[in-house]
Amino acid sequence: MRILDKLVLKDLIGPFINGLFMFMTLLFAAAYLFPATDLLVKGVALGTVIKLVVLSLPSVVTQTFPMAMLLGSLLAFGRISTDKELVAIYAAGIPFPRIVRVIWIAGTLVSIIAFFWNDLVVPPATTQYWDIRLNALKNMLPSDHYVLHSIERADGKGLEELISVDGGFNTKEQTLKRVTIIRFSEIPSRKGQVDVVVYCDKAIPYDNKGMKWKYYNGYFELHTPNAETGSVDIVRTEFDECETLPNNTTIPLTFEEALYVGTNDPNRLSFRQLRNEIIKGQSRGADTRGMEVDLYGKISLPLASLIFGLVGAALGQSTARGGGKAMGFGMAIFIAFLYWVGYHSMFVVGKNGGLPPLLASFMADIVAIVACAILVVKASR
Repeated sequence: MRILDKLVLKDLIGPFINGLFMFMTLLFAAAYLFPATDLLVKGVALGTVIKLVVLSLPSVVTQTFPMAMLLGSLLAFGRISTDKELVAIYAAGIPFPRIVRVIWIAGTLVSIIAFFWNDLVVPPATTQYWDIRLNALKNMLPSDHYVLHSIERADGKGLEELISVDGGFNTKEQTLKRVTIIRFSEIPSRKGQVDVVVYCDKAIPYDNKGMKWKYYNGYFELHTPNAETGSVDIVRTEFDECETLPNNTTIPLTFEEALYVGTNDPNRLSFRQLRNEIIKGQSRGADTRGMEVDLYGKISLPLASLIFGLVGAALGQSTARGGGKAMGFGMAIFIAFLYWVGYHSMFVVGKNGGLPPLLASFMADIVAIVACAILVVKASR
C-alpha cells in the first residue's frame, strides 16, 4: 500500500508544480500585466514596476493553489489510467477511496498552506504594493485618467457623496481637473436624493494635511424641497474661486487618496484584522455584509484545493480516452473557469444582500462538493 501512495504522490507533485506556474502566469497576465505596462508608459521607473510585479504575486499564488491541485490530480490519475496501472490496482481489490488517500492528505495540506499563506504573506505584500503604487502615482506625468469616488455614510447605509474627476490629475501641481461633487440628502424622507451639485474646472488642496480644497471656475447648485409646491427648487451660484461649499460639501480625501480608490483591498487585512473591522462596523450599525463575504472567502478559497484534488482524481480516470495531457489541461482550465465564475458571482450576490454572507462565500464550494461526491461514487463503481 505504501508503494501505491508513493506512485500517486510521485505523479501528483510534478503536474501540481507545473500547474502553479502555469495558472500563476495566466492570472498575472490577465490582472496585472497591462496595469504594469501602463505605469511604465506613464513614466514610473522600471525598478518600481518590478517591485509592484513581485508584490502582486502572493495574492495570485493564493488563487492558483486550487487550480494547481485540480490539474495535478487530474494528470496524475490520467497517467495512471493510461498506463493501465489503475486496472491492476482495481484488480487487486483496492477501492477508489483508498487509492485517493494521498489526494485527501495532499489536498488538506495544500488547503492549510493556502490559508496561512493568504493570512500571513498576502496582507503585508498587498499593503506594500498599494503604498509603492501610491508613491509612484505622486511622481507620474500628468494624466487624463478618469477617477470616480463614492463616499459612504458613517453608518454604512447609503452614499454621502459621489466625486467624479473627469479631467484626470496633475501630480506635480496637485491638481484635480473637471471635478463634479454630488452630495446626497441626510434627511430620511429624501434619502438618495441630491442636496448639492458642485462643478469646477480644477480643485487644489491648500493645507498641510491636504484635506482642505480650493475650487476654481465653477458653480454649485442647491436642491431645496418646496413645501408649497412639492417640487425641488434649484438655485445656482457661480464662482471664480471658492474654499467653503454649502451643506458641508467637500472632497473628504487627501490628494494622494483621491488618485486611487483601490486601497480598501480586503487582501490588505488578515482574517483576524478583517473580523475586527466587521465587529467595529457592526457596533456602529454599519452594513458589514461585504466584509463578511470577504472574511468567509479567506476560508472557502483555500478549501477548494481539497475539493479540486478529489474532482481531478475522479475525472482523471477518463482523460486517457479523450487525449491524455491535452485533454487534462483543457478540462482543468474549463473547470477552473466555471468555478471562478460561480465563486465571484456568489460574492457579488452576497455583497448585495441576495444571500447570507456565509452561504454566498461557500456556495461555489458546496456545488463543487456535490459534483465531487457524484464523481467519486461513479469512480468507485
